[in-house]
Amino acid sequence: MWKMRNSCLSLLTGMLLALNLHAQLDRGAISGFVTDPSGAAIVGASVSIQSETTATTARMKTNESGYYQAPNLVSALYTVEVEAPGFKKFSETHVKLDAASTATVNVTLSVGTISDSIDVVASSAQVQSDTAQVGRVVENKQITDLTLNGRNPLYLPLLLAGVNGPSIASFDPDGLGNGGFTVNGGRTDENGITVDGAQALRTRAADAILGTLNVDTIQEVQVLTANYAAEYGRASGGQLRYITKSGGDAFHGALWEYSKNDVLNANTWARNRSGDPTHAKPTPYRFNEFGYAVGGPVYIPKKFNTERNKLFFFSSIQFIRWHQYSTSSGTVPSLAMRQGDFSEVLSATNKFFDKSRTITDPLNNAVFPGNIIPKNRLSLNGVGLMSAYPVPTPNDISTGATNGFVSMPDPALGREELEGLGQAGQSVVS
Repeated sequence: MWKMRNSCLSLLTGMLLALNLHAQLDRGAISGFVTDPSGAAIVGASVSIQSETTATTARMKTNESGYYQAPNLVSALYTVEVEAPGFKKFSETHVKLDAASTATVNVTLSVGTISDSIDVVASSAQVQSDTAQVGRVVENKQITDLTLNGRNPLYLPLLLAGVNGPSIASFDPDGLGNGGFTVNGGRTDENGITVDGAQALRTRAADAILGTLNVDTIQEVQVLTANYAAEYGRASGGQLRYITKSGGDAFHGALWEYSKNDVLNANTWARNRSGDPTHAKPTPYRFNEFGYAVGGPVYIPKKFNTERNKLFFFSSIQFIRWHQYSTSSGTVPSLAMRQGDFSEVLSATNKFFDKSRTITDPLNNAVFPGNIIPKNRLSLNGVGLMSAYPVPTPNDISTGATNGFVSMPDPALGREELEGLGQAGQSVVS
């Protein structure tokens, strides 16, 4: 029993340490100087910095230089309040702090009483300074307001200058092939991609991304393009940093369902023109993307929780069901060829070859009369192979040897799912 209790205690301690150390690389700081109207430093001024998301507050006093700093803050909007005897209270709201950066809020206090106050709303051009690294940020408002085709946040860096790659409107809901981006002219497979500071690239296959991300979990996206610090190594291109959301002091949630279906699509000109009854409708297609996101405070009985509003949660999951057929054209055996009749290739102008071709008997090298193989000489294996090819398309509109217009299911889907697509619309989670 003693060992079990100690094991449980060790596990709990490890979990608490993990919570405390989570994504330390993505923490930032707010700092600045507090002065009087003459520019002299105010020593011992009380500074409080409160998160507008969780209501957690960091408190400190200015030093002999009038300087203060609140480290280890998550990316969010903050309210900075400063008080000192003989001066009016100062309050600045909506101070935006990006991940792994420092927001500078210098304060000049006016002479007066603390009961008087000066309220300021931070501008959108809040100064961020910590190192000489060059970086840009896609903010949460952009992530929320933009319509992403396939809801794939991996393509958000394309909004920033210096980043080039596939169109942000590309429908690619579940991946990012071969790095995907050129940052400041670098190679597409030489970018570092992290999620909350953890590497999100495979160590093989040209540094492909480890799956996709749920856009409803993303707080912001940072792209470091040059002069980034040593901890962002392992890549000669840019650093693409995805920072996830956390819970707040109020409950928030969302449910979503996005759907694409062939019943809403128009048929293509080529399928209509083929004359094949099976092509009279659009290519079968089903895409469903659905999930939820919920976050808020964790309430603990007061006797176990001496400081309220210290524990929050955020949970989100997204599913994709994606079934599709691809339509392609190619060369397939004619109906006569399937019966051993190759007479059509005797013509020097036949569409299969650039010259006349003859079929010879392997037993004596004699040409089969009329280029037709007798029924009793047909190979069962050969007939089976011919049958494996799709039949030629009636009223084929293609040119040259291409005589088949075929719709094929996605080979990644299982047989049961393919049959369900043609019947009841059965699908799988990917």
